[in-house]
Amino acid sequence: MPKDYSNLFIEPGCEHNSQEKRGCSRPKPGELTKGCAFQGSQSALLPVSDAAHLVHGTPGCLENSWGMLEGGSLGVPLSPFGFSTGLTERDIVLGGEGRLLEAIEYIAENYRFKCIFVYATCITLLTMEDLDAICSQAERKWNISVVPIHNPGFSGSKNMGNRQAGEALFEKVIGTEGTKPEKATPLDINLIGEYHFAGEGKEIEMLLSKVGIRVLSRIGGESSYQELKTAHFAKVNMLVSSRSMITLARKMQDSYEIPYFEGSFYGTREIRFSLRQLAFHLQDQQLDKRLHRYIRKEEERLRKEIALTYRPLKGKKVVLYTDGTESWAFISALQELGLKIVGIGTNKNAQEDFSRIKERAAHDTVLVKESDERRILKLYRERRADLMIVSGRNAYVPLKEKIPFLDIDQERHGPYSGYAGLRRMAQDLLDILDQPVWKLIDMKSPWEEEEYGAQS
Repeated sequence: MPKDYSNLFIEPGCEHNSQEKRGCSRPKPGELTKGCAFQGSQSALLPVSDAAHLVHGTPGCLENSWGMLEGGSLGVPLSPFGFSTGLTERDIVLGGEGRLLEAIEYIAENYRFKCIFVYATCITLLTMEDLDAICSQAERKWNISVVPIHNPGFSGSKNMGNRQAGEALFEKVIGTEGTKPEKATPLDINLIGEYHFAGEGKEIEMLLSKVGIRVLSRIGGESSYQELKTAHFAKVNMLVSSRSMITLARKMQDSYEIPYFEGSFYGTREIRFSLRQLAFHLQDQQLDKRLHRYIRKEEERLRKEIALTYRPLKGKKVVLYTDGTESWAFISALQELGLKIVGIGTNKNAQEDFSRIKERAAHDTVLVKESDERRILKLYRERRADLMIVSGRNAYVPLKEKIPFLDIDQERHGPYSGYAGLRRMAQDLLDILDQPVWKLIDMKSPWEEEEYGAQS
C-alpha cells in the first residue's frame, strides 16, 4: 500500500501552521508545471554518488528526470548508476513487483553498492504495489540496504519530493551507523538544503573550514551513503536557504537532540547571522574569537572593493522575477552592492518566503504575488528599472523584451554564496550592464529610417 505522507502538509515547524488555515497547500490539477515530487526526491538523492538509484516505472521516468538534472541544474556530479525496471503495459496490468525484485537482484549481484534507492512513480502508485514489503524482502535476501522513496509525481511539487526524500533518509539511513566517524570534532555540523544548495555546498564548506567548523554531511548536496549514516553525530543542523527538509531537521532534533536553524550565505549580513548562530549553538570560546576576526577582516575587504571596484552599481534599479527562496535570498546581497530593488515578482511561494521578503526589502519595494509576464513588464517600465534578475523559465521574459537581465541559475554562473560569491555576483552585474548590445538593440534598422543617415 502507498505510504501516507499527509503529516508533511501540517509540519509544526512551519510558520503558517499557527494560523487558522493550517498546512501546506495541496496541489490542484494543472498546477505541477515546475517539477513533480518524483523529480524533487531525485534532486535531493542523486548527488549520493556511491548508491544505486532504481526507478520503478517506465523508462521515460528515468530518462526525463535524469536528463533534466544532469543538464547542470544541480551543479554537482550525479551518481553514474541509474537503473529502471522498465515497466510495460503487461506489468502495469498484472503488477510489477516481480520485475522490481529482478531489478534489485541484478544490481545486488553485479555491483558492489551498500545502498539502493528505489523510487516510486505515478504508475506504481496506481497499481497499489507494496514497495516497503518488497524492499524489506530484498534487504533480507541480499543483505543490502534497500530504501523505498514514496514520491509518485502527482503527490505534490518538487518541494514535497524533497520532504519525502528527507523522510526516507531519517527512517532508513540516518542513525544506522553506531560508530563515530574518524576525526570527529565538537564542531561538526550538517548542511541541509535543496537543489539550489547542491552546487554551492563546497563553497559554503570552504568558508566554514576557514574558521574551524567541519561539515559532517551535506543532505541534499554532494555526499556519500556513509556520511549520511553518521549524520546523527553532528552538533548542529543548518537549513541553507530552504525549509523543504524542515521535517527532517525537526525529527533529528526530537530523536538525537540536534538543534537546527535556518541561515543563508548570500551577502555579508546573512553570512554574519549564520556564523553567529552556529557559534551560539556550538558554544566554543575559541570559535567565537576566530569568527569575530574572520568576519571583521572579510567585511572590511568587501566594503573597500564595493566602494571602488563595484561603484558603478550604486543606485541602479533592479526588478526580481524569481520563485521560491530565490525571491528573498539575494535581497541583502543586492542591497549591499548598492542596487535598489524596486519590485519583486513571485510565483508559487510559501508564506515563509513572503515573510522573509518583507523582512529584507525596503518599504517602497513593490511586491507582486502570482505575477505574470504582463504584470512584471509593467512594473519594470513604471519603476524605470535598469536590470531584471530572473531564474528558470522566467528568463524568457527579459530575453524576448530585449531587457538587460541576470539569470541566477547556477549552470550559467559560479555560486553566489559566501564572500567570494558576492564578488562574483557584483562582477556579473557589471559585465551585463556594460554590454554594448543593450544600446545596439534600440537602434532602428536602415529601412526604418526616414532618410539615409537620419533616424525618425
